Amino acid sequence: MVVAPLTRYRFALWFALLLLAVVGVEFLVIQQPDFTFRPALPAAVSFDVLVGLPVLFYFLVVRPYRLPVSTVVAAFTAAVALAFWLLPPAQQTYLHWTKYGLVAAEALTFTLALLNLRRLRRAYRVAAEQTPDVVANLQAACQTVFGRPLTPLVSEISLFYYALLSWRARPEIRPADQVFTAYRDSAFTAYLATVGLLSVVEIGVVHLLLVRWSPTVALWVAAAHTYGLLLLLAHLRAVRLRPVRVTETGELVVRVGFLWELRLPAADITASLSINDAPPAAPGLVNAARLLLTPPNLLLTLREPRMARGPYGFPQRVQQLALYLDDPKGLQLALAQWASAASGPASGNNA
Repeated sequence: MVVAPLTRYRFALWFALLLLAVVGVEFLVIQQPDFTFRPALPAAVSFDVLVGLPVLFYFLVVRPYRLPVSTVVAAFTAAVALAFWLLPPAQQTYLHWTKYGLVAAEALTFTLALLNLRRLRRAYRVAAEQTPDVVANLQAACQTVFGRPLTPLVSEISLFYYALLSWRARPEIRPADQVFTAYRDSAFTAYLATVGLLSVVEIGVVHLLLVRWSPTVALWVAAAHTYGLLLLLAHLRAVRLRPVRVTETGELVVRVGFLWELRLPAADITASLSINDAPPAAPGLVNAARLLLTPPNLLLTLREPRMARGPYGFPQRVQQLALYLDDPKGLQLALAQWASAASGPASGNNA
């Protein structure tokens, strides 16, 4: 059963292995005693990192997983940062040329965004008339404008939306929905607040230590820490705004922040069992409560396997789902009602 996920991500694994191999080889080359005396070596290392790695990323990640070509710009930016970290300052001559490429790429991306912004806005409004789900509406808008949902891009937009722009937003539900929250009776908010506070302290201490060694590295580490804080904040807000819900049409929408989502008919849940701890690992079993840093209290069994949307759109096969809810018995009752409604006509016909 482990073979299927490995097969699905084999291109990403190949890219990761090649990335480690390239970085290792380039590091060994840089450590050679004659590296600083042979001008061709810094040029070769710069080419391998700045050109070779983005090309590998395109053929092993972008094309197989149908990611937007614009993600290559992000890969190139990461390659530039990696090259600055690998090469000594005296051999970074070729790296300074990359600023022109970055400016051109950013200008092109910004221009394309402006050209499509009006269309995206119009498509988003049309989608918002059908559902209050911000993430789903963003994906629908991208599908309309670009022909693809662009899930990784939508995930990044969602991160900044929930972290910075959602403080006056209302929960993404409809009046007729049966809503089940997952933050009121758990320690989720306290845990994330503690982690966030410790991260702020860590940023300050680590930055003061690194800035004496390398201001550039200190800046990148601070940026990574800031991104992590935004992710925590976005997850905290999204869990509050995106509860589990059962719609008036009988669709069960399981959402854990903006990081994980599963949609299926409520009648397709064949069993719901109250639990007080995480069940043993098994093929097809997904513990969504881990994203809440809380033990699950409900185990759902699906009639047949379904594909859930994980972080950044990565699919996840689900046969059983462990989750935490403030009111698990309420969801069990709602599922029983929909199961009864689905079997009622069939029972009547059989009679």
